[in-house]
Amino acid sequence: MAAQLLRVVGVSKRFGGLSALDDVSLSVAQGEIYGLIGPNGAGKTTLFNCLTGLYSLSAGEIHLGGAAIHGHKPHQIVAAGFARTFQNIRLFANMTVLENVMVGRHARTRAGVLGAVLRCARTRGEERAIHDRSRELLDYVGLKHKGRGLACHLSYGDQRRLEIARALATDPQLLALDEPVAGMNPSERREMGALFLKLREGGVTLLLIEHDVKLVMGLCDRVAVLDYGRKIAEGTPENVRQDPAVIAAYLGSEAP
Repeated sequence: MAAQLLRVVGVSKRFGGLSALDDVSLSVAQGEIYGLIGPNGAGKTTLFNCLTGLYSLSAGEIHLGGAAIHGHKPHQIVAAGFARTFQNIRLFANMTVLENVMVGRHARTRAGVLGAVLRCARTRGEERAIHDRSRELLDYVGLKHKGRGLACHLSYGDQRRLEIARALATDPQLLALDEPVAGMNPSERREMGALFLKLREGGVTLLLIEHDVKLVMGLCDRVAVLDYGRKIAEGTPENVRQDPAVIAAYLGSEAP
């Protein structure tokens, strides 16, 4: 059995009197594609924001590779090997495609302010390595010949690919994708699904929020379902698909 990479224990998040997450626990194994689904407002993105340090926890613990990361700042969590993309694309629109990836790569650089000012050989070498690695990642996600263009000129699907390349530039162990195929046509969704499998084959563990249940059920090793901030089911896609609580959550009635 693969080693446990992410462990979430009893996570709750309250905004004043509103409970957005209530005692959510789950675990993601190394090399797994793990799906998180649920109706709108179920708390999926809130959980992502808690996992990646954008929200502080009201209760609970989060461990990555055996080390506690709850209470850490977002940049510290990225440094620990946990990267993410966002439901709403957040690129530097007026920077080039290549520069966007290079920004992500700077999370793994060592040159400080002094090195940038003095432009020593070590700093120049590191900058060349950033440039070369960023080009490799663009090629990896299918944007090889688009590095010089502005990010704002990319198609919607290519902007999604660029977000993934920028996240990969941080060398993550775990990559969390928040609705990565939203707004795409069926052909684009199939291509993204193939990219996710390629990422897994390359050693990256994936945590996926997605409304496309068909994609999730066909791609993920295990799936968890949230409803009103609580986890109501977890298991293989086949088991989750047949769970009465899941059927009720999506259809709004009791399963026969």
